[in-house]
Amino acid sequence: MGIRQKAVFSKGLLIFLVLVLVSFLWPSSPVYAEKEKIGVLFISVGENDDYVADWSIQFFNNMYDVFNPGFFAGGPLEGGTCYTQIHYANEAEASICGVDLGTPIDQFCNPYNNTDLYPVHTLWDHWPPDFGDNDFVINCSTAITPVMYILTFSHTTDDPSTGELIYGPVVLDPNGTGLGIADFLEMNNWSRMGWYYRWPDHKCYARKELLKWWYGNNAPGYSPDSPELINVKATLEALHPEYDFIYGHGWEAYMENEDAYGNPLDRPDSTETVIKELIDGGAKKIVVADVYSGFSNLTQFGHEWYENGQPISALPGKTFKECVEDLTDGKGPATQADLDAYRTNKSWDKHWKHPFPLIKSLVQSQDPTVDVRFANAYGMYPEFEQAVVDVLNYTIAKYSIPSTASLKVILLQHGYYKAYANAQECDSYFKLTNDLVSRAAAKIQSTFTWSGKFDLVSGPGEFAEGDTYDPASSGKPFGNVISAGELVDQSINGQYVNGLGTLVDNGTNNYDYIIAMPFTFESFSSDTIYGKREQILGNNVYSAATGYTRDTMDKDGTEYDTGDIDSEYYTVKTFDGTGWLGGRGASKTPKGSVTNPTTIIITGCILDLNSASGLGRSARENLTMAEVKAISDALGGPTLITLASFDAVPGNRSVTLKWVTESEVDNAGFNLYRSKTTNGDYIKMNGALIPAEGSSTHGATYEFVDTGLKNGVRYSYILEDIDIKGKAEKHGPESATPRLIYAPLRDVRK
Repeated sequence: MGIRQKAVFSKGLLIFLVLVLVSFLWPSSPVYAEKEKIGVLFISVGENDDYVADWSIQFFNNMYDVFNPGFFAGGPLEGGTCYTQIHYANEAEASICGVDLGTPIDQFCNPYNNTDLYPVHTLWDHWPPDFGDNDFVINCSTAITPVMYILTFSHTTDDPSTGELIYGPVVLDPNGTGLGIADFLEMNNWSRMGWYYRWPDHKCYARKELLKWWYGNNAPGYSPDSPELINVKATLEALHPEYDFIYGHGWEAYMENEDAYGNPLDRPDSTETVIKELIDGGAKKIVVADVYSGFSNLTQFGHEWYENGQPISALPGKTFKECVEDLTDGKGPATQADLDAYRTNKSWDKHWKHPFPLIKSLVQSQDPTVDVRFANAYGMYPEFEQAVVDVLNYTIAKYSIPSTASLKVILLQHGYYKAYANAQECDSYFKLTNDLVSRAAAKIQSTFTWSGKFDLVSGPGEFAEGDTYDPASSGKPFGNVISAGELVDQSINGQYVNGLGTLVDNGTNNYDYIIAMPFTFESFSSDTIYGKREQILGNNVYSAATGYTRDTMDKDGTEYDTGDIDSEYYTVKTFDGTGWLGGRGASKTPKGSVTNPTTIIITGCILDLNSASGLGRSARENLTMAEVKAISDALGGPTLITLASFDAVPGNRSVTLKWVTESEVDNAGFNLYRSKTTNGDYIKMNGALIPAEGSSTHGATYEFVDTGLKNGVRYSYILEDIDIKGKAEKHGPESATPRLIYAPLRDVRK
């Protein structure tokens, strides 16, 4: 064969091979199966790295149904203009806004230059007679308590020309540069300026923690870590290689493309924009992963939400709306007059814009064919309970607390109250939070051992102090609900001042250490950092304006700042009979015991911990797996088996895998997979399918021993069931560490 003939033959052979390859890879070929595209929409509160005034507007407007008329936007129906709050910039406000100290500014950092015509004065001037002209009641709010109390006294400014302290500073300018609503939203932003000023670098890194947890080194806007942090994306993709995932994240503070005034505005980081990007990317199924430990009608569900065909509220078989409107069920408004007022002032057509129904509406408005699903709260999964135990053990090791010391652990809840017309009694929050607390507490009690005196309790951070929401009385000095701060008070050695102003001496045989854990939060926020410290430390102090309320200052009389938290957002304070002497106009009483002081430790959240190794890594790994399981469950199309349990039990150079089913419909059998990392590559262990032994009417118990392993190495396992049609569903992973001598009573890393 000549050279030309060989060249022609080679070229023909190459073309033939290319055609064969293309035929195999062509989408219509049975060899090629395009993966289903799944959109994953992560949702959280989303506080910005830097201060942005309009952050809170959409977030709090989602909570329309909770607050009294006039609390948000002036006027009985939250609609009109009232007053505009103006501050003379203090050190924090001047720094955040970039203005000179004492400059009159609004919450958007805009200078206000009209104080000669509209002077800054106290909202007290517009209280009802005999205190003021009653204008606030007439034009802004029909509800005096607790709204007036909060608006008048919860924030102040100093007049630089007179030195006067102005409570609830406002101007009457109808064209004021603020929102013109003199309400909680404006007041909240002044507080946030103070928080940002006191945070390291004047920044809030909550978004950074969340984005790195969701995406690892793919977190937009942040430099990569080495090694990469355990994250949801990598773990989810390792568990479900059969899907092509595309991701997006939105924030409850920016749900719709609107500005702070409700006008149309394209926001690149809004949830509405991200939904469009997922749909344009080809997702025909979107799983919404709202990363909370527990959901509620207020924060997620809204007033008419169903799960698995069942309505969601505080009462079984009822929606939130049905609960509120039923005067006979013991929840919500107690009289017809209260219910009529609620319906008038909180019309149902404004209730629906909570995250879940709003997201569903936004998806359907863009493409009604897209299947939108909502993942469970990660707090529903046992891995989250284990993560809470990991944080507790991490804290004890971090501070070398001896097991002989007396120890009290407080599981900190966010806090809640009955709100306008008692309607929030109908919220699923209370029921779901109590269930979450019970499960976390049971996990601690079953796995945590302590030789000294030990107690485990829970309590809310907010709305349960001796104030308007839960006032103290002579018969109930803690009110009806004991807050986290009040739990601390009754547990320390030495003295404190209660909500009645009474000096109480606990003696010296209470607790050496108190660990307060904001366990329902996965990452830090303004609530978990300075909010929790202000809410649970300090004495109740007296002032003429407020009576007895908890001092929000630090032990040395200054605000909590970066010197009071470490790099993992822990705070350690000692009640030793010194400090917490009260702020301006307050009485001065030291707190604690000189001879037997009590140390208070407020922990960081799960994602705050050093996760390079040990219990910090275990906590992050367990939290991640809880969230991945929530997303996996929402993907749908499960096989028809009911798995009761799946456990990995360590032994000497071995791990015994045990699983129990309650029922099995058309189940062919099981496969087992092993990996040395939770989100790594899994290798199939069994040669042949492990045959099914259950049926539609009864389950079965299975056991498989994995031998020849290395002691001290942590192994992760996935169980896969396969039905007679080949459909598969994976469970786990579950992890265990073989060891020569194994004490089964406590394996906190499992």
